[in-house]
Amino acid sequence: MSDAARRPREHSARIRGARLAWREWGEPEEPAVLALHGWLDNAASFDALAPLLQGCRVIAPDLPGNGQSDHRGPEGSYNIWDDLPDLVALTRELGLARYRLLGHSRGAAIATLLSAVEAERISSLVLLDGLAAPPFDPADTVTQLRAFAHDYGAREPRAARVFASMEEAISARCRASGTDPRAVEMLVGRSLEACAGGYRWRTDARLRYASALKLSGPHVRAIFAAVRAPSMLVLAGDTRARLAQMPGITDWFPGLVIAEIAGSHHWHMLDAAPAIAACILDFWRKRDQSQDH
Repeated sequence: MSDAARRPREHSARIRGARLAWREWGEPEEPAVLALHGWLDNAASFDALAPLLQGCRVIAPDLPGNGQSDHRGPEGSYNIWDDLPDLVALTRELGLARYRLLGHSRGAAIATLLSAVEAERISSLVLLDGLAAPPFDPADTVTQLRAFAHDYGAREPRAARVFASMEEAISARCRASGTDPRAVEMLVGRSLEACAGGYRWRTDARLRYASALKLSGPHVRAIFAAVRAPSMLVLAGDTRARLAQMPGITDWFPGLVIAEIAGSHHWHMLDAAPAIAACILDFWRKRDQSQDH
């Protein structure tokens, strides 16, 4: 990858009637990697990792409601599957007949769904510290629907808090989420905007609203079974305990390779980025070699 290709390039397009922004690294002729960020993050989530993925064209969208992309309209919602039509449309807009998928956290769960519904287009799937939410108990269906209906139907989105400085906004995000300040500093350029009195997060407040429903065990099994691409889950050592909340769930994902690299949840944005990149490149290289034989 040339020095110019290592630097991110900014793009946007009208996708399904709304502006979708994305950041891109690499050369147009190189294998495409669609990289999906986590909850309340943005495309800058891949600023450390993408330049290390040598020989790849990395395309990292700001998912709707995040970063520089438009918020959904008044009738819109932020269920985890709501991003799928936007991503399908984006890959058509970019002419991606076949591509690799990379996702972090919530973006990993979305990538798993996309890999199932677009199985013929996905050449590989890499999940960074995310797989799926704990399977939903159908007995909680009405409770979940009630929360969704009341959030979207009766709750007024709270006005974005105004911070006197970027540093104050970063500190607040770190306190609320436990995210490393270095990672938050990478995100603020796309998600923080100047306003009267200082700065505010431009992220859509409805991203915090309840989902209409969640996926039950049989749903998750069916999705995992539909994934045809070679798949790898890279876990941050500090958060591996999450899998303990979903005993046996990796057994539902045939052929899933699991690797572990020391660090915390946003470790792909920090010092662990080179080790994670090496792990991903090795996985892709072995996959390519196995397909050649």
